Amino acid sequence: MSSDRRHDRHVANPDDPAVKLPPRGPHGELLPGPNYLGLPGRKAIVQGQVTLVAIIFIAQLWLVTTALYDLLSGRTDTLGWLALFSGTGFVLALIIVVWPRRRIERP
Repeated sequence: MSSDRRHDRHVANPDDPAVKLPPRGPHGELLPGPNYLGLPGRKAIVQGQVTLVAIIFIAQLWLVTTALYDLLSGRTDTLGWLALFSGTGFVLALIIVVWPRRRIERP
């Protein structure tokens, strides 16, 4: 066997873009997540998001508990309203999580 042979690596997806290296800190350590370094108010935005989603989550737990109690008690007249409020809470939590991130990531 000749040692001149070049061994080409098989590329699984040649159309994929090149992989970017993750951001590094001032001492060369890897930084977690997206590069939001230096973005003023980012910590406050994330804390607000976590707080609001936690409140919505607790409210949804209460709604599910109430719905199960009503269902097992045979009172099904309020189940539609409870499902509507729970769905509204889910959509609101989704907006709280996604919308600020989209506004921050825009150039």
